[in-house]
Amino acid sequence: MASKNENKGTMAFADTIRHYLEKRAESDALFAVKFANPSKSVEDCATFYE
Repeated sequence: MASKNENKGTMAFADTIRHYLEKRAESDALFAVKFANPSKSVEDCATFYE
């Protein structure tokens, strides 16, 4: 199980990635369509483990 510090690190990572992707979506209409896909999330990406 992840510790509180690991969760904070994961949250900070997800926030950083989300911010970047939001800015990219503002300037790239094709990317914005993909980014708006409701079946995907930054949280799932940040916490994906094989």
